[in-house]
Amino acid sequence: MTTSNGAPIFEKKASLTIGPRGPILLQDVIYMDEMAHFDRERIPERVVHAKGGGQ
Repeated sequence: MTTSNGAPIFEKKASLTIGPRGPILLQDVIYMDEMAHFDRERIPERVVHAKGGGQ
């Protein structure tokens, strides 16, 4: 796996934190890249279809 700029990712599930159960650091480039990609993901709008002329 690689980041958006092509740098290799060795451990995707690990993140930089303050202490063992502390908050995630903003200096964690891999986490920030993942969140930026997730936030910008386009979710297409639902397309409304006309009702069928069934029964």
